[in-house]
Amino acid sequence: MRQFQIIILTLFISFNILPLDAQISDNPLNILSEKLAQNELLSNRFFRDFVFIKTNTFKKKSMTDMDKSVALFDDNLTYIILHLPYNRKVKEDFLKLQNFWNIYRINITDFEKDNYESLAEKTHRLKKYIKQLNKDVLDKHPEFSKNQKSIEKAQLILDNGKNTDAIAAVYVLENALNIKDVGSYFDFDLKSMKKNLKKIGKSKILNQKAKNLAIDLKTTLESIDILLKKEKFNPKMMYAYNDSYTRKTFKLLRYIIETIK
Repeated sequence: MRQFQIIILTLFISFNILPLDAQISDNPLNILSEKLAQNELLSNRFFRDFVFIKTNTFKKKSMTDMDKSVALFDDNLTYIILHLPYNRKVKEDFLKLQNFWNIYRINITDFEKDNYESLAEKTHRLKKYIKQLNKDVLDKHPEFSKNQKSIEKAQLILDNGKNTDAIAAVYVLENALNIKDVGSYFDFDLKSMKKNLKKIGKSKILNQKAKNLAIDLKTTLESIDILLKKEKFNPKMMYAYNDSYTRKTFKLLRYIIETIK
């Protein structure tokens, strides 16, 4: 950890001597946007995997997914820190996220603990730090304004992806463990999520492949809605729907990012 802190400090010192143009020229907006978006998309997934692991539902698959998600988040942070705009607030926001992530990563992989409410609150804080950093980084990028519509479409997909992971987590907590209050930490509205997909489907900036994928996502979301209304608890089916939705979301996100020039 000490060595990592020294590396971080060295990188931030280098920001003060690198000219802005040098950073931006090696900072294509499409790649940076994808890294930022992926981390935001993963924010609720850690909690979802933790819940499935603790309730022994698809435990091996969930643990594998957790490992992959943590590794991807770390890799993305490594890229992001090397491509931050020359701005003090952005650097401060990155440090807030990095410091909190170091703590959160330990908490989310400590499967001996059962404090779901505390972990849900920490997940909410993680999302807050991610969202603030993403906003600041993109706002400062010189190519942001002309690609704003694409980024806004990506945000709709991100919101849906995060909410689907939250739905799966709350579904298991409420039905398997009879924990009701954790759901208050997660805001999701299936009606709004369906509207988001409808907006994607009508978008003029996306190709037909992307629009067809939005239709597939809508079908999966409707299946989740039906499952939520059933009395019989079926965590395996929820996992399958959620996993399918996430894979399609990553793919659709890539299609949207490809429209960024």
